[in-house]
Amino acid sequence: MRRLPFLTAEFVIALVMSAAANSYAETANEEELKAAYLLNFAMFIEWPAREETRFTICQYGTDTLGAGADALSRRTIRGKAVTVRSATDKQFSGCDVLYIGAAAKTRIREITQALRGSGTLTVSDAEGAAREGATIGLSVQGQKIVFEINVAEARRNNLVISAKLLSLAQAVMDAP
Repeated sequence: MRRLPFLTAEFVIALVMSAAANSYAETANEEELKAAYLLNFAMFIEWPAREETRFTICQYGTDTLGAGADALSRRTIRGKAVTVRSATDKQFSGCDVLYIGAAAKTRIREITQALRGSGTLTVSDAEGAAREGATIGLSVQGQKIVFEINVAEARRNNLVISAKLLSLAQAVMDAP
């Protein structure tokens, strides 16, 4: 079978991520789009080995994923059923992903420092989240959700981010 040159791995991933976002676009709100991004991020990140049978996404803050959380809880990631739960201070144990709402921006650095080495992916939509210590920072630009990745933070949490996902990021930073 002849391989078409324009169907690179990066193109396919971009297509998958945009299709996931666009499939929700007409009926989804911002919370559901962000939930779709969390789902896609999880497909391109390698976590340390764990024995859990569920994939747990935790939400922290008052502005969480709303209806997007319901959509996530009906999905599977890496063959594991997704559980979505709220997390309050010091209840981050067992979270594969911790979504930190923008209202909790002042706590990002403190939370991410407490989670170092835990294997937890931290994602936030607070402005400058990746520079504050979140592994991935989401933002809305026009009609589009874009993201930045802090690879230094990923390493601190023993996470390996696919080069394919890194290539789709608006910015990749490798600083403390």
